Amino acid sequence: MYIYQYQHRCFYDESGIPWAPGTAIALLPFPQHAGFIDYTASGEQVILHKSKQRGRAVVTWPEEFDEGHIPYQVIRVPDAYQQASEWLRVAYAEIERGSAWSVFDNCQDFVWRPITGHNGSPTRDSVLGVAAVAVLCWGLFG
Repeated sequence: MYIYQYQHRCFYDESGIPWAPGTAIALLPFPQHAGFIDYTASGEQVILHKSKQRGRAVVTWPEEFDEGHIPYQVIRVPDAYQQASEWLRVAYAEIERGSAWSVFDNCQDFVWRPITGHNGSPTRDSVLGVAAVAVLCWGLFG
């Protein structure tokens, strides 16, 4: 896995080329804030994500997404323009609906839903897994 650094108001690959529209990224370290890369009509990079701070799905500049200090990883790069268009269409529809952030529908779900067709949150799954093990241990040994 290659860890990337945010540079110059844009998310770039290791060659210094801005990522294609529809690329899904996640900030490091864990827990990971996630979003999709897209571009304005004038070519400026924007990020589609579900913001805990704003309480809903939004489009922001990259520096608001990660404050310019955090490394990130690429979750998925679309295989073709059609795939990117579909992922972004679903994401923009959620933004237009004002889809709210919650523990059970967070930024990771926002990214995985267009890609896989269902929710997916590694952070939530990890927390619930640890809680389940703790309850099991308490039940067996408590």
